[in-house]
Amino acid sequence: MKLNYKRTFFIGLAFLSISAFWQLYDNIIPLILQNTFMLGETMTGSIMAIDNILALLLLPIFGAFSDKVSTGLGKRTPFIITGTIISVIFMTLIPIADQSRNFILFFVSLGVVLLAMGTYRSPAVALMPDLTPRPLRSKANAVINLMGAVGGILTLVAISLLIPKVDVPNYFTVFISVALLMIVSVSILLIAINENKLSKELKLSDDVEEFEVVSDNVEKYTMPKDVKRSLVFILASVFLWFAAYNAVTTAFSRYALKVWGLKGGDFANALMVAYGAAILSYIPIGI
Repeated sequence: MKLNYKRTFFIGLAFLSISAFWQLYDNIIPLILQNTFMLGETMTGSIMAIDNILALLLLPIFGAFSDKVSTGLGKRTPFIITGTIISVIFMTLIPIADQSRNFILFFVSLGVVLLAMGTYRSPAVALMPDLTPRPLRSKANAVINLMGAVGGILTLVAISLLIPKVDVPNYFTVFISVALLMIVSVSILLIAINENKLSKELKLSDDVEEFEVVSDNVEKYTMPKDVKRSLVFILASVFLWFAAYNAVTTAFSRYALKVWGLKGGDFANALMVAYGAAILSYIPIGI
């Protein structure tokens, strides 16, 4: 049994678009909050934490909701389409609010974008295991993460090239470029992946039949203590990793501009080194 890399690549376009947006969000929104609206570090950090609070509420809710949905486009695809459209529309209002110094427009637009992103992240991530046989999901996950890293790098390239080296730059061009990247990525996904068709094909395979047999006995299964202990440590490590990662990424652009004295989007060049290392680490795992 071999992983269908081409199919997995197309499925990964959803995560590519998501990663592209979050890279833009983590690097540019703090700069707008401080340089345009003159907010302090505490208030900036509090606003930047809103997406994580929303994620705690929205990701499990819409992940579970998409499990129960059945449409002509599939379980996950409607969420991906709707979330992307709403996100793209309102994220283009953010640089307009920045230029006009309209904090109400900025805050409302940002809030709607974060809500929209929270509604389709879980369905987008769940699309891969839905359409991939169980034994191949580890390799497929590496490909998905690779696609996410590519999305991050593309945003960093846009930041580096499109943000002028002035004290208060206009971010409209870079926001539009990322919005277009999201639209193109999801459009290709919709053209290349027929979720319902592929899901039906997978259900006919022996792997899924075996999985369904195991699933019938899940409620009778009691997790051993050593397995439960390992699960707790895994969850704790993931929590600590993401806490550290978010602390660094949301402060990096401000640090680079203030401490290193960089201008415009030059800080993105340093981050591209980290993403390049991430891509190199995912390739052997995927192969």
